[in-house]
This record gives sequence, structure tokens and C-alpha cells, in this order.
Amino acid sequence: MGVTAAHGKIVSVRGTVIDVEFAGHALPAIGTALDVQWDRPNPLVLEVHAHADLSTVRCIALQETAGLARETPVVSTSASVCVPVGDAVLGRLLDVVGNTCDRSEPLPDDIPRRPIHSPPPPLKDERSIANVFETGIKIIDLLTPLTQGGKATMFGGADVGKTVLVMELIHAMVEKYQGISVFAGGGRAITRRP
Repeated sequence: MGVTAAHGKIVSVRGTVIDVEFAGHALPAIGTALDVQWDRPNPLVLEVHAHADLSTVRCIALQETAGLARETPVVSTSASVCVPVGDAVLGRLLDVVGNTCDRSEPLPDDIPRRPIHSPPPPLKDERSIANVFETGIKIIDLLTPLTQGGKATMFGGADVGKTVLVMELIHAMVEKYQGISVFAGGGRAITRRP
């Protein structure tokens, strides 16, 4: 016997924070993706972040919510948000839910997908020795060395050289280590022009 999808309706919209009521249904689990059934051409995916009460979940919208109204129907996917992975996504521009944004050919239908949330690796798989990621940029290698497999963050105002620095780090990764770089940016909207 198949599981029927839970249907709900939006009861509150506060920017990207959306409350969805599932009267008569079990609440979707935290981390579940919800599809908004609206009349816009662009899809809207919500992710459950909290159970507000016995019939309402609090969600974060993962795309623009302009024009979203209360009473709009929502369907639970009963799964977490999954994005495409593998060689087909190398060199492509994707949004947070895996839609292509680069006006190139669509991704293949059989591309593997993985959830955006995954459990951390077991401690037994962690290495206790950190290798230095040599960037070739003297000021970084001397004052703030990076570790291989680690994460780095840059903050700064306009025109201080963040983009140039990121490009140099990507260049070092590809040239010296034959590695793959993933660049994830936040805070700027990509404008789509017809």
C-alpha cells in the first residue's frame, strides 16, 4: 500500500519564513522538502525547519517568494532536498535546489542526486594530521595557511580583491593538486534576463 503525499496550505508568509498547515495529516519531518503548488512559472521549494504546533510546520523558502499568498496549496515530497552530483555538474551554475541557471543544455534525467543534508563522517575516518594547502600566495601561506580539505571564508567590502583571490585559489587547486573546486556564493541574487 503506497504512502499518500501530505497536502497542506500556507498560513503565514514572512519573507522567506513560511508557515504551512497540514490539518488532518501527520506533519512532515524536519528537513523535508515541500513543493508549493502556485501559478508562477518558477518552482518554489520550502524546507521544513521546525514544528510550530500540532498542525503547522515552519519552513524556509529556497527561492524567491514574491507573489506568494496565504491559502496556497503545498505538497510534501516526503524526502529532503536533493541536488544533482557527478561529472555532469562540473563547470555548471546551479541554484540551491539543483536547477541550472547558466542557460546551457539541461542536465541529463538519469543524473545521480544526493540530499543537501548528510550525516558527518565517522570520527574513525578523520585524519589527525592536516596537510597544508600551498596556494603560492605568500601572504596566505605565511600568515594564514589553509589545510587540504578544509574550508575558507572571505569577508570584505566592494573592490578589495575577493574575486581575484578566489580565482587564484581555484587555479592553485587545479594546477598543483589536480583537484576540483566548488564555489558557493551567498548574498547576491542572479538576475535572469530573457
